Amino acid sequence: MWAAVLACGDGTVVSHRSAGALLGLLDRPPKVVDVIATGLRGRAIDGIRAHRVGRPRRAETGTVDGIPCTSPARTLVDLASCVTDSTLRSAFERAAAKRMLDLDAIEAAGAGKGRNGAETLRGLVDEWRDAAPISQKARLKSPLEAMVLPLLVREGLPAPRANAPVELAGGRRIEVDFLWPAQRFVVEADSRDFHGAEVAFERDRWRDRELMRVGFSTLRVTRQQAQRETEAIVDTIAARLQGSTNRPALQGT
Repeated sequence: MWAAVLACGDGTVVSHRSAGALLGLLDRPPKVVDVIATGLRGRAIDGIRAHRVGRPRRAETGTVDGIPCTSPARTLVDLASCVTDSTLRSAFERAAAKRMLDLDAIEAAGAGKGRNGAETLRGLVDEWRDAAPISQKARLKSPLEAMVLPLLVREGLPAPRANAPVELAGGRRIEVDFLWPAQRFVVEADSRDFHGAEVAFERDRWRDRELMRVGFSTLRVTRQQAQRETEAIVDTIAARLQGSTNRPALQGT
């Protein structure tokens, strides 16, 4: 990436898929280096893809490990034109988990107006409108949590507390992914990365039991369920929250 920037001259920044990988929004960089260059220099070099798009403003650029690249917001706008809808959604989730998701900056960057993927990008911005402030208050631990969060705040559901502490019997505390304290309800995002090992499986069962001891119920949501059973998950959570509205609150956190 450094070689591509140097080859294309002053003002060049790494962009698109390459910037996505550099920022940690994609798993891996492309075989060629994506750049936005100021002139024609370096465009004919094998291994460099110079994109003919509008130059990023100063606020839309930065550096990672000293390499000039587009900002997270501008990178998401550029990615919308060259990746699949599912990859763009994943990039949004990773940006949220890394506290890089700035919807105002995305809109200021044009939100992809007149470019391929603009409709998908606008849909994701709208989807994250209510969830983004929550993700900024409490750091999300995984992209799966970032996938689940927008599901929890749409359809008029009360906003949960993210990565919130709950006091167990004996004064011990644990942190849960999403918490509705008044309803004594917890949602946990179960990714294979963090919950697939046997020790994690046993720990999760212990957590569920201890939460039940102090009056909390738990719903665990996997990535596949979040992707394929969205409506059922939202309906289940809504029914649980509504069913708790008139219950007397238990003592505790």
